[in-house]
Amino acid sequence: MAITTEEAQELVESVFDFDHVGSEMLAVRKNFDSMEAQEALVEELVRAAVEELKDASQESLTVITAAAKARVGEFVKGAKFSQSGCSGL
Repeated sequence: MAITTEEAQELVESVFDFDHVGSEMLAVRKNFDSMEAQEALVEELVRAAVEELKDASQESLTVITAAAKARVGEFVKGAKFSQSGCSGL
């Protein structure tokens, strides 16, 4: 049975830390516009999530990959925002 979208989001969030994807996170922070760095972060998030889940079915990979791409997008947006010094208030 494939993982749900919500489960995938929670799983990706659980591995979105420096222990699992630290070097990839730093690479993205160094160059927010690098699609190569963002894709490497997505791939590493997927790898770590699948390792935690122990389910490499194509259905689960598709859902986890979508969740990882969304999380990387949020990370880039948030990091750019905080780096710009804008508080939004």
